[in-house]
Amino acid sequence: MDDLTTPAPMQVSVVPSPEERTAIRKKYSLTAIVLIVNTFLFNFLGGVVPTLIFAAVGGGFSEEALAAGRQAIVEHEVILTLLSVLPPIISEVTSILLGIKFFGIDFKRLVSNRDGYGSGTIIKLITLSLGLQLAAGVAAAILQMIFAFFGMESPTPDLSGTNSFAANLILSFYACLLGPVLEEFLYRGVVLQSMRKYNERFAIFLSAAIFGLMHQNYQQFILGFLLGIPLAAVTLKYNSLIPSIFTHIFVNISGMLTTYILQYFCPEYYEAIISGAVSDDISFGTSKMLVILIIGAVRIAFAAAGLVVGIVALAKGRNMKRPTPAGKSRAFPIIVRSVPWWIVMAAYVYLAFFEPFITA
Repeated sequence: MDDLTTPAPMQVSVVPSPEERTAIRKKYSLTAIVLIVNTFLFNFLGGVVPTLIFAAVGGGFSEEALAAGRQAIVEHEVILTLLSVLPPIISEVTSILLGIKFFGIDFKRLVSNRDGYGSGTIIKLITLSLGLQLAAGVAAAILQMIFAFFGMESPTPDLSGTNSFAANLILSFYACLLGPVLEEFLYRGVVLQSMRKYNERFAIFLSAAIFGLMHQNYQQFILGFLLGIPLAAVTLKYNSLIPSIFTHIFVNISGMLTTYILQYFCPEYYEAIISGAVSDDISFGTSKMLVILIIGAVRIAFAAAGLVVGIVALAKGRNMKRPTPAGKSRAFPIIVRSVPWWIVMAAYVYLAFFEPFITA
């Protein structure tokens, strides 16, 4: 006679066996390899390839030849814009395909799942994210002043448009649509999904940190890290990339729109912000001051609304699962033994917090 009793659930030991530890470390290392490929391709295509183009146009690798080649390319704004957007596109697409091969991630499910969330969820996430955008901007400005006090100058990321309509169209398409989609596929798709099995909270914070660091400057790291936490939490909660994709697109549109408004309506003020030289010598007309005040008021309103949304989310406490003892033992204690992850973190920390000051 068949035994019809229900089998007891499989018990997971708190401490993984050596074999399981090796398997988990291998999976973490594959995630790190995806990031290494992304970083290498981005910096090779964004640094070495333009230098080779400048040398070819200028007729050599001397400083004079490179400067001449660079000047010739700068005069063709469409080409210059393509040189800035193609490296991240190529590196991220390559890394996403590599992640699919390594982990078999079902992106069709992640973009087609509509269960559990609606427009209200996305609106709340957008509101929180725009509030975090202002908070990150304030934090970055404070850090920049502290670094400047100690004589440490670093360039502010310049997202301003060009004088070419075609170049602006390419830049806006990438920054406001293609870029956010690719980044969500890579960081909330490949990176987050590959690490979520053992400890979701650990995966959320680590993927957020990597998302911040990949921008390779401390100003955008702050926003990327703060933004990455709720985007990852909501992605795991609903098993969907749709809320994070829409939010990322909206946040980038907000940033680009603010940049363009300031650049074209208040150019002196915008240039001062970029150079870090805002002073009392800058004069504002009534219309320019009104534009600045409206932008400030809108951002403060979203910051206040975002604060409310964040407090409510924390009070409900349903956005991040608490890690179990077994989950804790399968996260940080294992990943610190992964050599590829040490390479990733060393490279990203250098590129975000040291290289900008060295090249300033």
